[in-house]
Amino acid sequence: MDNKINRYKNNDKVSFEKRTLFGSSLVKGVIVSYRFLNYSWIYLVECGNEKKLIVVPEDELWLLEEGSGE
Repeated sequence: MDNKINRYKNNDKVSFEKRTLFGSSLVKGVIVSYRFLNYSWIYLVECGNEKKLIVVPEDELWLLEEGSGE
């Protein structure tokens, strides 16, 4: 069985689109854990401003680039 390569790791800073009844917004967060389920990666993300845990599929995540001065 072939596994897809995992693009993100724990503690990666990511962004994703959160949809609501009245629109959508971009949310920043940190990956807490991940799992390969039903032939795709899903991630448990802790939202930075709300301190909520949200499950996000891999195709909805964007890695936030850190500055080169770190």
